[in-house]
Amino acid sequence: MSKKINNLGVDDIESYAKIHPIKKAMRTKAFPLLVLFAVMVIFYAIFPQLYVGPHAQFFQRFTFFRMVQDIAVPGLLTIGTGMLIVAGGIDLSTGAVGSFAGVIMATGVAWRGWSWWVAILVAIVACAIIGLVNAVIINELKLPAFVVTIAMTSTVPAIAQIVSTNEIGTSLGTVNFRNLTLEAIGRHRLFGELNTAGVVVVVLFIIYGLLLSKTKFGRTLYLMGGNRAAARLAGINEKRIMYFLFINCSVMAAFAGILNATRTGLGGWMTIVGHQFTGITAAILGGISFGGGSGGLGGAFMGLIVLQTFAIGNQISGATAYLVQPAGGALLLLALTFDYFNIKKTAKRVNA
Repeated sequence: MSKKINNLGVDDIESYAKIHPIKKAMRTKAFPLLVLFAVMVIFYAIFPQLYVGPHAQFFQRFTFFRMVQDIAVPGLLTIGTGMLIVAGGIDLSTGAVGSFAGVIMATGVAWRGWSWWVAILVAIVACAIIGLVNAVIINELKLPAFVVTIAMTSTVPAIAQIVSTNEIGTSLGTVNFRNLTLEAIGRHRLFGELNTAGVVVVVLFIIYGLLLSKTKFGRTLYLMGGNRAAARLAGINEKRIMYFLFINCSVMAAFAGILNATRTGLGGWMTIVGHQFTGITAAILGGISFGGGSGGLGGAFMGLIVLQTFAIGNQISGATAYLVQPAGGALLLLALTFDYFNIKKTAKRVNA
């Protein structure tokens, strides 16, 4: 006869210990994404073969390498935006800021004779200043981040147009440049096929994810996002942290814009405008609550993988590219809806 501990047999306890991690994993916000990802993979493995032909194969090395490459630019935006949303903030200007970085780098190299590293440094500093301006207006003037960053979305492209105006007064939508080092940065491959920038972004997800989940700083962000009043009572310097987060968000956007420019050989004031919604969608799909205080970058990364799987699967299936953005918007709306009801459910549980 097995021993009894609190009316439970040892065998029962051992059985519960084996099942518990699985149940715990199934209750996480990332689990539905894993299920959705599996369904999408199965669908895109079968549907293109039937609809397009035997050559339309989803399971191939190209798909994996393409995904690693494609997550780099939106992934950088997801990291910066995800950290900010966890703390209860939002930045809708990252697409415009990233495009601005590409314009500065392109004009610096093509028109002003700057070295490649000087052009990158100036672009990053300029974008950091934009993040600082956002933080100053939001922290000191107490204006809503949503309103401030939407306004910046209109202001930054106008500045980019001025920067990209040539000597005869013509404002160019895009500025082409040629620099072998910059081309190597954007197009370098590990082992001949794996995009280096994509791998670096995956590493950044791990670093920032650990910073968020395993450090005192990360716990501070969750407290700020979950209960701003409690954060103040705990003596947390909210302003200083929000300054860092807005600047970090703009710097990540700068890296995204620079990376996009190095791949295409041009900088334009609208090149990655709209990508900010990909970052927000990935973060919220991955379980980061729009109200702040919950979620993590692991789930956000999974959300990004789901979005990229959908985009690549559609291309292989021969679907029009115009489907991707509306579908991304629908996913964002769906994620926000689930998040809204989850917040209401949590509030009722707390007040009960």
